[in-house]
Amino acid sequence: MLIFTEPSRSGVVLVPQVSHAWLAWQIAQHWGNRRFLRPAPRAETLAAVLLHDSGWTGHDADPSCDDNGKIRAFDAMPLDIHLAIWEASVSRAALTSRYAGLLVAAHHRLLAARKAAAMAGSDDAGMAPLTAFVTAMERREARWIEALRVDERAGAFVNGRQRRANQEILAACDQVSVYLCAALGGPFTLSGVAPTGADIPIRVEPTGPRSWRLSPWPLEGARLKVHCEGWAVPAAVFPDRDAARDALASAPTVRLTFTLTRPSNPPRG
Repeated sequence: MLIFTEPSRSGVVLVPQVSHAWLAWQIAQHWGNRRFLRPAPRAETLAAVLLHDSGWTGHDADPSCDDNGKIRAFDAMPLDIHLAIWEASVSRAALTSRYAGLLVAAHHRLLAARKAAAMAGSDDAGMAPLTAFVTAMERREARWIEALRVDERAGAFVNGRQRRANQEILAACDQVSVYLCAALGGPFTLSGVAPTGADIPIRVEPTGPRSWRLSPWPLEGARLKVHCEGWAVPAAVFPDRDAARDALASAPTVRLTFTLTRPSNPPRG
């Protein structure tokens, strides 16, 4: 769950992870231009973006609360539950496409490795499950890579710069969507891949309550409107889990719309 707040709105909007992934998918649909590699194979990469958080569906329909009654956001989940959700997301993506599963496995493996690096020396108990998860994802990736090498559609994309570009597209679209759906401040930096294989840093900064500028511009066109949906509730705090479930069942669904724009004077070439 992502919790969206803004000064002009009373209450909050609780955005399910799958709606956040839907917003990320909208960005991925338009990713790529002369400076940035596009997703390829397109359908499989877009499926990975859309399905990368599909393991959250059950939890978002029946969210847990912390000791103070606040709904747990995605980044405040107990580690064992979080890792199980990531594993479920990988398995569900793979049911659609092994290549999509490969991208999602690598995506969550990298997130787990980053979490492990942040916890090193401060939470030894959490290191073992994180290490086990990373190892399990590496094994799944290796099996899929071996199987897909001879696949007539995906074989050309299991290694090399295009595979890396697809991973960066998933990571970038995911990160932009998290910042939008959770109303996080900016600026922040993404990474894209040029046709030459070079990494290109992308600066993302807010220009208004729901508008952001990306420089250099990695998308088609000059601007892109994207949206997600969530439940409007007076607050994200409830007496217990049953109350939270009942509140979501009766809460109105609202649409949040955001605009991504290119710099006013983009460089030539």
